[in-house]
Amino acid sequence: MAEEMSATLSIARRLPLSGGKGAIPQLGYGVYQCPAATTAATTLHALQSGYRHIDTAGIYRNEHAVVAGTAQFLRLNPTVSRSDIFISTKFAPHLKGYEAAKASIAQSLSHFRNPLALNDARLKIPAVRPDGVTRVAWPGYDDFANSGEKTERDGLGYIDLYLIHAPSGTLEERNGAWRAMVEAQGRGEIKHLGVSNYGVRHLKELFEFIEGEEREGRAGGKVEVWQGEVHPWLSRWDITRLCEEKGIVVQAYSPLARATRWGDKLLREVKERTGKSEAQILVRWSLQMGFVPLPKSEKNERIDENADVFDFELTEEEVKKLDTGKYEPSSWDPTVWTN
Repeated sequence: MAEEMSATLSIARRLPLSGGKGAIPQLGYGVYQCPAATTAATTLHALQSGYRHIDTAGIYRNEHAVVAGTAQFLRLNPTVSRSDIFISTKFAPHLKGYEAAKASIAQSLSHFRNPLALNDARLKIPAVRPDGVTRVAWPGYDDFANSGEKTERDGLGYIDLYLIHAPSGTLEERNGAWRAMVEAQGRGEIKHLGVSNYGVRHLKELFEFIEGEEREGRAGGKVEVWQGEVHPWLSRWDITRLCEEKGIVVQAYSPLARATRWGDKLLREVKERTGKSEAQILVRWSLQMGFVPLPKSEKNERIDENADVFDFELTEEEVKKLDTGKYEPSSWDPTVWTN
C-alpha cells in the first residue's frame, strides 16, 4: 500500500469516503490546544498555504475561529468553492446521549452558519463550552438569536465531518449520540460521520447498532472515518486493519508523537539521507501508509514545514522500519476504555 500511495501523493490528494458522496483531503491541519485568539489567523494561513482540511472540536473551544478563518479565505479566494474545504469537528467527550448530541450539533452548526468577522471581539476568547443543552454558539447575542433559522446557504452551511470524540458513557448513550448524528445528516447539516478514539470493541458494537437500525427500517448511517493517535510508535494495527476491511478512512492525530521522538535513531537515519526534519518524515510516513495525518502547530513556519513533504519519498524499507509495532501513546487512549 505504501509503495502505491507514494507515487500519487500531493497536497491536493483526496481519499474517497465509503458513503460514496465525497472525499477527504489527505493532509489536514489540526488545531488541538491552539488558542482561539490566534486560530483564525493560523487557519487562514494554512488554507493560503494549500491545506484544504482543518480538524477542530467543540471541546477545543476554537471552532468559531476555524470557521472565521475559513470564511475569510473563501472571501479572498473566489475561485475556491466551499466544497473544496473540509472541516471536521466533534461531540465532546464529557457529554453523553441523544439529547446532548442534538444540542451539540446545533451549537456547532450555529458556528458554521454564522461566521464571525475577523475583527469581532469574540475571536479573542474561547467559544462557549459545549454543555449538551445550549444550542446556540453565542447565547445572549442578538446576531445569533435566530441561528436555528439559518440554512445550508448561510455561512459555511454544513459540517463536513462530525465525530464522536471518545467512547464515553454507556453503550446506549453512545448509540443515542450516533442516532442524533444520523438524523442531522439526513437534514443535510452534516455530510459525513465518524468516531474518534474508538477501540475494536467499540467499533464492532457500533456496527451492530447500525445493522439493527437498518433491520428496523431506520437509517443507520455509515462510519466513514476513524480518528485516533497513530504514528510509528503506535500503529494500532488491530484498529487500522478493521478500518481497512470496512472501508473506513484513518485520520491520525498526534502524527508527530508530540515531538517526543526527535533524535530517535530511526528518524535520524532517514533525516541524514533526505535532509528533512523529523516532523516532515513522520508526516510523510503517515501519508505513505494511507492515513490522513493532522499535524498541529501555532506557528506559520511549522504549518508550512509540515506541508513541505511532497518532494521526497521514504523507501519501502524505511516505511517498514518505522512501523515499530510498539504501543507507546503520547496522549490519552480511550480505545482501551472498558465502559
